[in-house]
Amino acid sequence: MNLNEIWRNALGELQVTLSKANFVTWFKNTFVYEYKKGVFTIGVPTFFVEDWLKKKYLKEITKALQNQISEPVQLVKFKIATPKNDQVINLENSKLIHRSVDKTETTETAVFQPLPQNVLLDDRYTFDNFVIGPSNQLAHAAAHAVSDKLGTQYNPLFIYGDSGLGKTHLMQAIGHEMLKKYPDKKVLYVTTETFINDFIQAVGSGFGKAKDFKNRYRNVDLLLIDDIQFLSTKEQTQDEFFHTFNHLHQNKKQVVLTSDRTPKEIKGLETRLKTRFEGGMVTDIGHPDLETREAILRQKANQLKKEIDGEVITFIAQNIKSSIRELEGALNKIIATCELTNSTINKDKAGEILSNIITEKQEYITAELVIREVHKYFKIPIEDLLGKKRTKDLVMPRQVTMYLLRHECNLSYPEIGRRMGGKDHSTIMHGCEKIESSLGTDIHLKENLAVIKDRIFSSYS
Repeated sequence: MNLNEIWRNALGELQVTLSKANFVTWFKNTFVYEYKKGVFTIGVPTFFVEDWLKKKYLKEITKALQNQISEPVQLVKFKIATPKNDQVINLENSKLIHRSVDKTETTETAVFQPLPQNVLLDDRYTFDNFVIGPSNQLAHAAAHAVSDKLGTQYNPLFIYGDSGLGKTHLMQAIGHEMLKKYPDKKVLYVTTETFINDFIQAVGSGFGKAKDFKNRYRNVDLLLIDDIQFLSTKEQTQDEFFHTFNHLHQNKKQVVLTSDRTPKEIKGLETRLKTRFEGGMVTDIGHPDLETREAILRQKANQLKKEIDGEVITFIAQNIKSSIRELEGALNKIIATCELTNSTINKDKAGEILSNIITEKQEYITAELVIREVHKYFKIPIEDLLGKKRTKDLVMPRQVTMYLLRHECNLSYPEIGRRMGGKDHSTIMHGCEKIESSLGTDIHLKENLAVIKDRIFSSYS
């Protein structure tokens, strides 16, 4: 097996789907480092390229490699390495050639492969790499419980929350945990878009492909499906998923689903599916608090083998709040920029690199937005929230507003006082301190604050 030729042919397939600039940028100095028992390890020049290829092109790379060999590609991994002279492929001056593949054969191999289904599980998404905090504690506990008793507890497990908060991580962690305990079990992870496309292709290709489709999705021990909200309004696909779900559930096979909203909130989803999704365990993942964001950044830095000063970690965590994905992206950007410019990573440099992002957020998360979300959540008229009434039911919502204006908008106490109808500096300071001191003991207050923050950040993203 000539690995250089296989990679050259695979690059030829990838080349026709990407712009020249993107193709050269991300695939320059890449090569097949090794191939063992269906597992390709691709050599890449930097961790930045590795991260990008995993996030953006893993599916395409897997498919292109599968088209070059007859045996199934079970996994594609990456390793930072330097190619030897005979492994360097010139991407800029040559038109790569890839072998012609029978389309029927390709589709059948790539889409309806009945062999090991855990091809797309990401090595990073394990329980060991998941940072637990108040916003995700229940979801993490439920995921762990599912991995211990597949098919018998919390089936299905339905995890919902905004994009980039760790739903896919938890979902795939269940898959990794199952394969660690039971290597022979079958795990299938797909997005809802993939399920829909597979179904459409199966219906349009006759009985044989329809049978392959059913075998692929029903002959598994654990089915993981991301972004199930995209199933809404797809009537035929919903019907097929209903029967797939029933088959798995009746045979005590585990189903785990993620969504950006609760089952009830998915418009266009059939009632029979909503009731089944709600029949197991429905749990959410919220936006991480400051301490959790700092822990996530420290873990990411450790994974990258980078020593990052605590002051820089705190600075990033204080200014990037909307998602874990954006948080890690900010850290990657700082590290990559400093490496490329040979600069020292410190707070001032981090502020310079993230200035556009921080300015944009500060401009968006305004006092008006915070006040509006508090008023909507507590169902209190804005004039009462900001006015001079002293009734008991207004005290806590007003203090929550003060606290959020201080911590999310970075306003001074006098400025908050002006925004809150002319209240004095000492009143605002007392209100903020009251919330801060109560957060450690008042679970109800903590939940209220978390929901309001989620709504604020949802408005942003």
